[in-house]
Amino acid sequence: MLCFGRRRSVPVSTAALAGLAAVGLVLAAGCAPDEGTRDAGVAPSVTAPDSASPLWPGRPPAPSHGGPAPSAVPVPQVTVPEGPEGSLRKVSPDRLLRADPAVPEVVKGSLGNCPGTRCRLRAPVYVDLTGDGKPELVLAFDDIGRTLMWVYTASGDSVRRVLDYAGQPQMTAATVGRDLVVDESGGGRKSTIRYRWNGRALAPVPVG
Repeated sequence: MLCFGRRRSVPVSTAALAGLAAVGLVLAAGCAPDEGTRDAGVAPSVTAPDSASPLWPGRPPAPSHGGPAPSAVPVPQVTVPEGPEGSLRKVSPDRLLRADPAVPEVVKGSLGNCPGTRCRLRAPVYVDLTGDGKPELVLAFDDIGRTLMWVYTASGDSVRRVLDYAGQPQMTAATVGRDLVVDESGGGRKSTIRYRWNGRALAPVPVG
């Protein structure tokens, strides 16, 4: 880069003066003594944020806000067989819902339609939401006017319900990392509730 000596003054506008000042800073830096190349260290790595993984892909978005009721309650008369991953996969969803006192009788009475075209119970989903390497069981039932969802975890040889959720019809859910994110939309607005394992149950994450 070349360094210029003094030149004859020429009238210029205010905007031009601002531009010349900026250029002058660059030129001054270029004319400074050479201090060599400086190593600023290793550039920090960039980690991509977790993306949502829908539990029931292809389902349309749904109308808005439900009433969450997170809990951690043992389900009576249901035991987990010995085996890998806590063996929740070996527990019958039908039997589990029938044994859970939190499940409404209208749901239990409709389970006779499953499997079949009249079945309103969504496909069971197994996903680790507690971080222990063992999958939890997520069940959802599309009732008239609402959708019910339950999450169960294996605790020794017993099964515990760690989330009991009632929301708007056709609500959707996804996992983001180990969080469970429930989306309900309708009426021109969208509601999202994020649940996270707190060591006892899946609890809503405070907004902000």
